[in-house]
Amino acid sequence: MELENQNSNLSEEERAAAEKLHTRLRRLSEVPNVEEVVVSMFEFYAHLPTPYLTPIQEELLSLMEQEYGVG
Repeated sequence: MELENQNSNLSEEERAAAEKLHTRLRRLSEVPNVEEVVVSMFEFYAHLPTPYLTPIQEELLSLMEQEYGVG
């Protein structure tokens, strides 16, 4: 989610969810030598229209965090 661009349009709850997602993605992006598919997923998550993840999106992000030890 493009946090900076959409933050003003979000409720307090949505803003907190967006910040949490942003933090999770930032931590994962700091891992050296991640696979290309993970980089592609960063781009996908960064452009979500809402700060909330579907169950499968959450599962995939959690799997990447677990795989790289950043969760």
